[in-house]
Amino acid sequence: MSAATPRLEVSIRAHLFPQLKEDGFSGSGRTFRRVISGSIQVVNVQGSRDSGQFAINLGIQPVSVPDVLGNVPDSKKITESLCEFGRRLAEAGEDQWWDYGLSQESMDVAVLRAAGVYVRVGRPLLAQLGGGNSPLSLVSPEDFDQGKIDLLGFGHASARLALVFARMRKAEGRLAESRAFAAYGLAHLGRATLLRAELEKLGQT
Repeated sequence: MSAATPRLEVSIRAHLFPQLKEDGFSGSGRTFRRVISGSIQVVNVQGSRDSGQFAINLGIQPVSVPDVLGNVPDSKKITESLCEFGRRLAEAGEDQWWDYGLSQESMDVAVLRAAGVYVRVGRPLLAQLGGGNSPLSLVSPEDFDQGKIDLLGFGHASARLALVFARMRKAEGRLAESRAFAAYGLAHLGRATLLRAELEKLGQT
């Protein structure tokens, strides 16, 4: 009987998923999710087009606002690409890829290394974003104006992000902040003109 074809999902299940499960994530294949402090957090393993490499994407979607396509977020199905906040897992900088060969052993080694970076970097990062002092709760319109926002790599000041925060603050009952975020978005629309109508509506809340 021939040996089973090596599969990255096997290595993920054996070496990355136990760390994620410990943190309350569930899922299968290459995508895992948990709900914490009003947000869905997503961990996704993305393979390269030519295979032989993978990266790990992190996504955060507040349950109180629509996803990037305008739909109600589904905590059991949402993908990282549909989350309003996202970044790559990396030990340094903003991007990291792990190389592997064509054997299961090589895949195991790569996933073990990636799991180590998740434990050292991803776990505390996601814990901070899901905690009581999350930057998602603390960032203010003034921070946007002054360029002082620090979302731990999950986004930079923009009209789109201002819209997201305006929606979040409205859902939280923080209406003055919602209007201020909407005003920032309108002042920095640029080519994002499709956002105008909703920003104007939020600005009148």
